[in-house]
Amino acid sequence: MQGIGEILKKTREEQGISLDEVAEATKIRSKYLRALEEEQFDALPGDVYAKGFATAYLKYLGIKDRPDVLEVMKPKVKEPEKPVQEEPETPYKLAVTPKRKQKAERFEETPLNKNAKLIIILSLAAILLLFAVQGIYSKQMAALENPDEQIQQQVEEQQDEQQDEQNGEADVPQEPATPPEPEVPVYDSLEMRLEILNVNPNAKDQCWMQITVDGKVTETTMSEGQIQDIKAAQSVQLNLGNAGVVKVTVNGQDLGTLGNQGQVVKKSFLLEDYVTVAQ
Repeated sequence: MQGIGEILKKTREEQGISLDEVAEATKIRSKYLRALEEEQFDALPGDVYAKGFATAYLKYLGIKDRPDVLEVMKPKVKEPEKPVQEEPETPYKLAVTPKRKQKAERFEETPLNKNAKLIIILSLAAILLLFAVQGIYSKQMAALENPDEQIQQQVEEQQDEQQDEQNGEADVPQEPATPPEPEVPVYDSLEMRLEILNVNPNAKDQCWMQITVDGKVTETTMSEGQIQDIKAAQSVQLNLGNAGVVKVTVNGQDLGTLGNQGQVVKKSFLLEDYVTVAQ
């Protein structure tokens, strides 16, 4: 980003804005803004911070879309790799290839067409329907052949109910059913959610973060309203550049924010501190 510092400083002075005013509006420390203007990129926390700070500064000054700024911020384009030339096949390979293809084609089975598949499906459905109708018909015929047995069975059931009422069994109060215990979520891993809050109504809240999941490191910048879910087998380490705008939830526990606005916070989360076991 060589040349970005001169653009930032010159535009700010033309607009009559101080570094403190820019720091208050962008939530970026004055020393970092001064390092950008003097192009002392080694004084910044890292490349991701440098790009994020420069983008926020340009947006505040309203010069993000100027041609000279776009030229400075334009990433370097790598030269395309030369295609690898394939070696021509030898006459021997050209001679034997057709024979192998012909041999494989002899054993290839012809796939069923759509009509054949439809006929098979309809045939199976018809067979199942026939078995169901036959079962219902058999039950009805058995009931018609033995009507006396059904009547006798109904009479016996009514007599049993009357006998139970006489013995007072129907009046015995039943014990109230024990209400089921509420289900407690079981966690055998770390399930974390990061959400960027809308803390400043007049500015778009952002946070650069470095996330280490079971030893694997990733870096990203999230804006307000964005949510990121993380799942780890053993541990998660967070390095937040603006902890006051990041809401952290671990295994269903709302931890809130880990610090204040503009504060850099590093914190580790271990599975043994948040694991739960079924009762």
